[in-house]
Amino acid sequence: MNKVLIIGRLPPPIGGVTMHVSRLMEHLPRNGFDCFTFCDLKTDKWVNIIRKIIRHQTIHLHASNPYFQLLFAMLCVLIRKRLLLTYHGNWGRYRLAGNWAVRVSAFLCAVPIVQNDESLTKAKCCNPNALLISTFIPAARINPLDPQCAKQLSDFRKRFEFLFCTNAWNLAFDKNAKETYGISQIINSMRNVNSGGLVISDPSGIYRPFIEKSFGSVPKNVLFIDSPHDFTNILRVSDAFIRNTTTDGVSLSIYEAHACNVVVLASNSVSRARFCVVYEDIANIDLVEEFKRGRIRLQNECKTEETSSVSKLIDLYQQYI
Repeated sequence: MNKVLIIGRLPPPIGGVTMHVSRLMEHLPRNGFDCFTFCDLKTDKWVNIIRKIIRHQTIHLHASNPYFQLLFAMLCVLIRKRLLLTYHGNWGRYRLAGNWAVRVSAFLCAVPIVQNDESLTKAKCCNPNALLISTFIPAARINPLDPQCAKQLSDFRKRFEFLFCTNAWNLAFDKNAKETYGISQIINSMRNVNSGGLVISDPSGIYRPFIEKSFGSVPKNVLFIDSPHDFTNILRVSDAFIRNTTTDGVSLSIYEAHACNVVVLASNSVSRARFCVVYEDIANIDLVEEFKRGRIRLQNECKTEETSSVSKLIDLYQQYI
């Protein structure tokens, strides 16, 4: 079959990988490309997935587990399929065995697709065909908040001169047992911002109990939005977005914030987009001053046109079908 088989998961749950796959499915036909078949790892039966794998020569896999990536790459070698494999996180973020699995799967696949320059350098050592293609795809539409949640957010916004926001797809810890999303650190830093509030997008609903246990209660200048929602609604009423992660791929939220003309404050755990205000340790910065510096940068920024991720993927697909 002269089509690409795209394998991944669609929301729910809401996450960086599922959102990318969902938006890719929407944007490919909008950009005139319909030579693809999609398999949902969550809902499709494995017997049907195997049948589709057999019928397609080129497969594009979106999966986060390094061992599943390796097993799938080995399968594609055995049955002589071309595998395009998108790595949604930063290379080197796992322990020894996980990082080894990533390197081997990159060696075995036809094209490893990575998210930043550091990962590209490492990937090219394993496979010279490696490409840097961002997973950020703008949303085709914005789903509004439910009325109760919208009122809660509006009332909270009115209480503060500066509104910061952040998000976490789930409660996760890195290989050093630190919070991947660094939410506790952000809350600690917000204690020094008398005129500031913090909105935390937590669609999994898992993070709030962890913070309540760690802090005794949720601070009064912190609001959790923990029902499924479109994060863009929060960005539209915020002054700054904080990305305090210990590791990252390409953060979809960073680019969504920039598209909403929101200042981005980001940890230096990986290379960041040029428009970000980058810091080493959030405990050592003045959030309001960094926001003001970022606002000046946004006002002076010259917008440049960049080739979209969807266009790059279509070009890649057309090479193999």
